[in-house]
Amino acid sequence: MLRRFRLVVVLFVSSVLTAAIAQTALHVGDTLPGISGQTLSGKQLTLPAAATGKPAVVSFSFSRTGGKDSSLWSEHIEKDFPAMGHPYTLMMIEAAPKFVRGMIISSSKKGMSEQAQDRCIAMEQDEDAWKKRIGYTGDDKAYIFLLGPDGHIRWKSSSAFSDTEYADLKKEIAQVTQ
Repeated sequence: MLRRFRLVVVLFVSSVLTAAIAQTALHVGDTLPGISGQTLSGKQLTLPAAATGKPAVVSFSFSRTGGKDSSLWSEHIEKDFPAMGHPYTLMMIEAAPKFVRGMIISSSKKGMSEQAQDRCIAMEQDEDAWKKRIGYTGDDKAYIFLLGPDGHIRWKSSSAFSDTEYADLKKEIAQVTQ
């Protein structure tokens, strides 16, 4: 009886969280909804809680091409803002067939530093809800969010990496870190 009750509670909470994620697109000033999972290095990570007290960049990607775009953003951020560390990365892989997901994770790990693996979650659920929340328009790019120390979104981009977009992010990071 108690197990059934726990299962019902878990299913109810899960459906409420999924509904909450899918409400509306995120805007500057909003708080990033909680998202958690196991990192590629096997640790548990919850955002935005893990970034509380410091600015952080969060990147969502939905394909290999989007992952490469995410890597471009990450390389530039790590080079120009080493104190921030590697951006948090959410690889949305729910749409990939289950038998392919392990290969996606394995090949992604090969090209990542240990710090990058500690900040990367391969998400296997709620992909459609997150697409709505981040303003998804295609899987050929990464979706980048700069969080302030309070977890509120300070800047966002749904464009592929470009020098112009990156210059805008750099300005915002400089303001947040002052």
